[in-house]
Amino acid sequence: MKTLTLYLKYWLIRVLFLILVLLIGFGSYFYSIPQFSWGSLELKNHVYTKFKDLPIWLYSIEYFIYTFLIISILLFILIEFYKLNKINRKTTRDKYIEYFATNIVADLYSEREYTEAEIKDNQKKIKKAIRGDYAKRLIINTLSSVRNQTVGVVRNKTLGMYYDFRLDYFIYAYLHSPYLRNKLFALKVISDFHLQRYEGYIVKLIKRKNDVLRSEALVTLIKLNIYDNLLLLNDLNVSLSLWDINILIKTVLELKEIDIDYLSLINSEKQEVSILGIMLARLNDQQDLKSEVKKKIGDANQIVNEEAFLAYISLSKNQTNYGFLINEFNSAPDKAKKAIINAIESHPDRNAAIHFLEWVVENESFVHKTEALLVLMELDLNIVSVFNCSDNPIIRSVCAQVLDINM
Repeated sequence: MKTLTLYLKYWLIRVLFLILVLLIGFGSYFYSIPQFSWGSLELKNHVYTKFKDLPIWLYSIEYFIYTFLIISILLFILIEFYKLNKINRKTTRDKYIEYFATNIVADLYSEREYTEAEIKDNQKKIKKAIRGDYAKRLIINTLSSVRNQTVGVVRNKTLGMYYDFRLDYFIYAYLHSPYLRNKLFALKVISDFHLQRYEGYIVKLIKRKNDVLRSEALVTLIKLNIYDNLLLLNDLNVSLSLWDINILIKTVLELKEIDIDYLSLINSEKQEVSILGIMLARLNDQQDLKSEVKKKIGDANQIVNEEAFLAYISLSKNQTNYGFLINEFNSAPDKAKKAIINAIESHPDRNAAIHFLEWVVENESFVHKTEALLVLMELDLNIVSVFNCSDNPIIRSVCAQVLDINM
């Protein structure tokens, strides 16, 4: 019933707005005809007699004035409605904070056992006070806040109260609501309370075109931890954006306890899932996956290739295959090239490192020349001095910039 009410409100507002636009747009036409005919029924247009003798310019001004008055009245009604709604919200919030929020928190942390009569009486009072959507959102936010900061008995009590106050029906309606803000609120509550019966509909939301909704649905599904190892991403018929991938990584790192099948993710046929696996392997320091990550270097997808370079360098620690990195330098994306240049500083063969960095200064872009010279300053300052006297004006400019920064 709540879902139906939300849809009626959603479409009613839009239909009324459409009717208003149509009335304004076609009003001038209706005022210009003497009568309306529907079959045998004929109605005289009394407005026509008032406007028929007016010149066009005066008629246009009159029509504009009437339109302006109608819009002004509607705006006034909307402003008054907004003010009334704001007052009601403040009253609800003050009442809630003053009494109910305090009582709810006290009940959650209370160590004594309440009698069945006390519990029913308390529930009755709170249910009476949270009839509106705003009041329900307030109590849900309070329970969510307590739940996210506690464990054990108190945490379990929050879920009990959630069901006692019949808030599940409210969240179900919000999840299926046509309003985006309602769906996002419901998804957050579902993930906070680990509510399990919504996963089928959440999977459908992941396939929506709205990026914010899709990302929030993905995060919710991961937090519910119904599907193991993130492998559901292989089965979802949806492309993940870089925004989605970064949101998923942030979520997984926060959860910590989630079991990740890195190997399956890295070798996934879906490139965005492979990117996710490579990034997670790097961020969680999965050094035993270095060889698997290495296989992804040179991938046709530029982002896969870039992340593979970054992960390989990060996971190699002191066992980096510097010869391999130097040989693959030309195929590396710009971000990976910068990482390789900085990694070369740890090359055990100092002469090989210097020779490579000299080549970068002479052949690569301005940005990479700068990175190479910064590393060379740590290895051999004399070589930087030589480059400072180079015949190439670009190299001299880079040297001047690097020396100026380090003075």
